[in-house]
Amino acid sequence: MVASVLLTAADCARAAEPRRLTSDGRLKFTPVFLGDGFEIAYSVHDVPNRLTVMRLKVADGSQTRMFPETEQHLLDLTMSRNGRYVVFGRAATSPQLPLVIKDTVANTEAVYNPQEARAGVRSPTISPDGTRVVFGQSAPGGQQIASVDMKAGDLTFLTRAAGINTHPHYSPDGKQIAFSSSREGDFEIYVMQADGADVRRLTTSFGMDSHPHWSPDGKRIAFTSRRDGNYEIYVMNADGTGPVNLTRHPERDDFAAWHPSGKQIVTVSERNGDYDLYLFDVPEPS
Repeated sequence: MVASVLLTAADCARAAEPRRLTSDGRLKFTPVFLGDGFEIAYSVHDVPNRLTVMRLKVADGSQTRMFPETEQHLLDLTMSRNGRYVVFGRAATSPQLPLVIKDTVANTEAVYNPQEARAGVRSPTISPDGTRVVFGQSAPGGQQIASVDMKAGDLTFLTRAAGINTHPHYSPDGKQIAFSSSREGDFEIYVMQADGADVRRLTTSFGMDSHPHWSPDGKRIAFTSRRDGNYEIYVMNADGTGPVNLTRHPERDDFAAWHPSGKQIVTVSERNGDYDLYLFDVPEPS
């Protein structure tokens, strides 16, 4: 286990006001930094009644659709560390949500289709070495975390616990996966080895804890928590100690993703009923 890093409430109190990156107010989710962090991809409710993925330049806020040629629903995009693989969910009119793995070097596409007719794949995360994709999938009795290779084969289930197991995210060294689970009644943050072994619970708060996202140095985890009565972004040490409220706002803050520098976090934040991307500075730990 990595060494603990002490965070304090005073650290986050010193954080600067967040920078607003979008202003259209549409419902958004699952932002992620691409490459070196100059761009962000995120899912958004487009019109009419369509989910799509947008690409935003952090410097000037300009945006383009990532796949303008398709009219299908697109969501939950992520990209491999070297930029070769782009992974996302894609669906047309079917209630099933398959997983698409695009190889931008070979110019090929692999698709994983869940066996159940109404099953869906959500929250994909790519291993740092670019060999596996881990995701949450609907399964009998709840939702489980599974893995496939980059050809969408070799399906392996990493969890078989009761309830909903979802929102996986690889540690930077690829040895662990953080995820959220309702296996003990309330949604909490857990960590397991990359093969599903050695499951450990990190949070014990009353109220949902979900959407964990590992910092680039592996020392901290950002996550969404309702322990204060509404959705806030917290940052804790990788062993679960020292949780600190980063956002401290009466409306909803969700879907945290670290910048590659480890100095900023992008979130989807609700302000006056609008949902937009905001960029928060993360104070250095004491």
